[in-house]
Amino acid sequence: MASAAKKITSQQQFYVNDEYLDDPESGSPGTSVSVSGDVPTNRQLDHSLAKALPQKPTSDGDTLYTRPEPMVVDTRPRSRTEHHRSGSNAEGLQTMHHTQRHLSPYALPHGNVLTSHFYDTAALPLKDRTEAVLFRHYIQKIAVCLDCCDPLKHFELVVPERASTCHTLLNAILAIAARHLSHTTDFDPLASNRYHNECLKYLIPMMNHSSAIADENLFAATIILRMLEEMDGSLTGQDNYSHLLGIHTFANAGDQYMIPGSLSAASFWVGLRQEIYIAILTQQCVKLNLDDIIVDRSLEPADDYTWSNRAIILLADILNSCFGDTPLTIQRWTALNEAVESWTRARPPSFNPFFYREGTGSGAFPEIWHGSSCHILGIQHHLLAQLFLVQFDPSIPRVGTNRRAAMQKMTQQIEVLMRELCGLGISNQWTPPAMFTACIGIAMFGDHFGEGSEQRALADFLKKTETAHARPTALIQQQLMKAWGWKDAGD
Repeated sequence: MASAAKKITSQQQFYVNDEYLDDPESGSPGTSVSVSGDVPTNRQLDHSLAKALPQKPTSDGDTLYTRPEPMVVDTRPRSRTEHHRSGSNAEGLQTMHHTQRHLSPYALPHGNVLTSHFYDTAALPLKDRTEAVLFRHYIQKIAVCLDCCDPLKHFELVVPERASTCHTLLNAILAIAARHLSHTTDFDPLASNRYHNECLKYLIPMMNHSSAIADENLFAATIILRMLEEMDGSLTGQDNYSHLLGIHTFANAGDQYMIPGSLSAASFWVGLRQEIYIAILTQQCVKLNLDDIIVDRSLEPADDYTWSNRAIILLADILNSCFGDTPLTIQRWTALNEAVESWTRARPPSFNPFFYREGTGSGAFPEIWHGSSCHILGIQHHLLAQLFLVQFDPSIPRVGTNRRAAMQKMTQQIEVLMRELCGLGISNQWTPPAMFTACIGIAMFGDHFGEGSEQRALADFLKKTETAHARPTALIQQQLMKAWGWKDAGD
């Protein structure tokens, strides 16, 4: 075992057996941890980031995260190396050529703290084999969760390339890969904190500079770190939102920083999905700008990825109506319901499954097979939109003889939609976000199920997601068991 040891720093070591380093997909790594010195927890690190974000007081004593002033783009001539390091290429805005999509439309200003998170020389190829395992794990297992609605696969193709010269991105990649492996295998649970700390060492100082919002590398790193936070969450809304606040800073900065087809645009869509999940769990409005230039609510012909993002935006609109300060009126509910039905009628036939079979047996979900993750995520968000409209239907009587029948009808509708939502997840486990998204629905609507067999199927779904995909669900399992009247987990 000692021969397989890989020293990471003089303060911390973690060990991975050679068999896993040769092929991480062949099984779980055997690990041993030897740590001297203090390794801060992710919660401590995220608290430091939250304090670093620019704030201003509001009239009610709360704080809002300020929108930095737009930066002046540096248009001085640059060498190819400088362009690669900064992610700048103004000419690339006019075309979507394969090589140009790897370049950001904005340059970073010289001579300030923003340049400090770039390496003087390329960090790739990595010299440490354990770090190479983490890097590969990110590309093969993590990026697919972020790119499910991105035809250009920025987090798989662009982010690793940028990480070659960007401290912040590289450490974010290593941090999330280490966290995912520590949740799903025997990988050292402290390794992620070390990389997270290194990432924040650069990220925190830069968040105090208004020019930082022009750096799409930082935006992408914040998205990755938010996903790491989700792995340490609980699906109850009692989460650490430090990196989500950072996402607000980038996503709400203005249209001039959001170019279609860029890494910033890809980060916006991932950040919106992350924000939607938190809005659902905390029963609050979506705090991102939903009128950005890249947002499309039309029903005009478009590619399938655009149709999926339209469904996601529609869900955000519905959440804002359900959880907003103004009560949801019948008129507004009807308009939103018509938008949901219009999406269903107008969506391309490619969103139809290539195999469908009703669930057989007690508590079984239907089999619904799709070949594209963007179809699955689009339909699942569309189902969530329908679920919230059913739950918040203002036409349901609050009192009176008709209320009981209306509530029974609502429960039946929710059960039908939930079975399809979970069927999409369990039938398409090859794309982990299908499982995550279904878990959000279970957390919100699982208490409607009264049959023991269906309750057990939902509980098993949550357990499978935690075991296979590093998303903690134990607390929501306990809450559902209590809502179902189970005496203990063995019922």
